[in-house]
Amino acid sequence: MLIRKSPLYIFSPVIYLLLLTRASLDPVLSLTNFGGVSLGALLNLALIVLFFGGLLQFKGNISASVLKLWAGFITIGLISVVISPTPIVSFRSFVSILTYFSMFSFAYTFVRSREDVESIMKLIIYSSFIPFAVSAIQFVLPETSTTRDGFRLHGSFMHPNIFAFYLVLVASVCFYCIKSDAVFFSKRFIRLCYVVIPLSAICLIATQTRSAWIAFFAIFFIYGLLYERKYVIFVCCIGVLALFLPFVQERVADLASDSQITDSGGEKLNSYAWRKVVWLSSWDYIQNNMWFGHGYDTFSYYFLDFFILEESKGFDAHNAYVQITFDMGFLGLLTFLVLLIGILIKYLRYFSLDPKGNSVFFAVIAAFMLVCYSDNMLFYLSYCWYLWLFLGGGCAFIELNAKKQQLRLRLGD
Repeated sequence: MLIRKSPLYIFSPVIYLLLLTRASLDPVLSLTNFGGVSLGALLNLALIVLFFGGLLQFKGNISASVLKLWAGFITIGLISVVISPTPIVSFRSFVSILTYFSMFSFAYTFVRSREDVESIMKLIIYSSFIPFAVSAIQFVLPETSTTRDGFRLHGSFMHPNIFAFYLVLVASVCFYCIKSDAVFFSKRFIRLCYVVIPLSAICLIATQTRSAWIAFFAIFFIYGLLYERKYVIFVCCIGVLALFLPFVQERVADLASDSQITDSGGEKLNSYAWRKVVWLSSWDYIQNNMWFGHGYDTFSYYFLDFFILEESKGFDAHNAYVQITFDMGFLGLLTFLVLLIGILIKYLRYFSLDPKGNSVFFAVIAAFMLVCYSDNMLFYLSYCWYLWLFLGGGCAFIELNAKKQQLRLRLGD
């Protein structure tokens, strides 16, 4: 009954149910691949069709604000698909970007009131219930989530890193629900948010994803700098306490040394040092096609051409900025930065309408930009769906409030 009362469910039951369950579907989707087409790919196409179909049904238009932010990145991306040596593979990958655009745009189409924004926030938080339940099982049966690096919690996701960033987002949405003065939730729901934040933090630590730890720290630290200084002290204390955990010490110490001695007596670079070597090695190839790149998602395709290894598989950049520059050239990187910085400016422009809530939104996008330096953030599809829905809902809501404020001022005159 609660689901059916949601404004988002009333607006589009299919999209609502798809988003409610998407965080739990990876194990199922990984088993479906028929002739090179997976159920996950079909869901991506379904989301795009549902979005554009909804626009036609309600005779709506894509917001001018959305087009200003996304048009450049989408255009250069489509060009990179055309020039790719593997256009079909590139297009399949680029469909993910189109789903992010659809999520962001969908929020603009859907959000018409405070209740609409509240339903988006609740949906994101409710989507975490099954991943948390799976995580509980993995804590009880650690062998179900043990990798070559030891126990790393991955919940219902295919990789601990994706789960880690999803947890950061869920905690951030809960924090927004608690702090925002523009949206209002029941005391019962706020109590739920207070439970989900520490639960997310515990699971986040267990993922052993260092960049997600940094993102979590950065969000609360930036929020503290922008509005409540006590959170700066709070997250610093939490960070110090976390360093007393043995596996946290190991993960941090691993970054302190560029290399390690292996059991066979050889030398092995740590993940960050390895990535820096890969980034530098790709520079000559980037210069060869510096404006439009080599084609979307072709870094791994060309990897063994510019980085000789005794292996037969490629390697992604693990840096969104390097990956985009290689795939889409400097024009692609420029349009990606226009998108992210444009969202930041939007939250700053309307900051006074909801200082606490906009501080959270600003912190989330700033932290995302930070971790793009060390991870393939655009490849984490299910996480990105929720991220862009959250950011799009926030942008749409502050523009809606700004229009209402301008109307009140005109009526007052």
